[in-house]
Amino acid sequence: MIVSVVIPVFNEIETLSQIVERVRAVSLQTEIILVDDCSSDGSRELVQSLAQSDDIRAVLHEVNQGKG
Repeated sequence: MIVSVVIPVFNEIETLSQIVERVRAVSLQTEIILVDDCSSDGSRELVQSLAQSDDIRAVLHEVNQGKG
């Protein structure tokens, strides 16, 4: 069984790598879905870089969607 973990991202350059590593440390098979909401601090580029891994998918919003 694969557990899907969806992580919303908006200007999280300081914490994103740590969050991903914590999810990977769980002893379950996971897929990580990073949803970037038009970040402006470099998070978007980090999401794209992390998505090169087989266990991470990126969803990139072109316009900030806000909450909800």
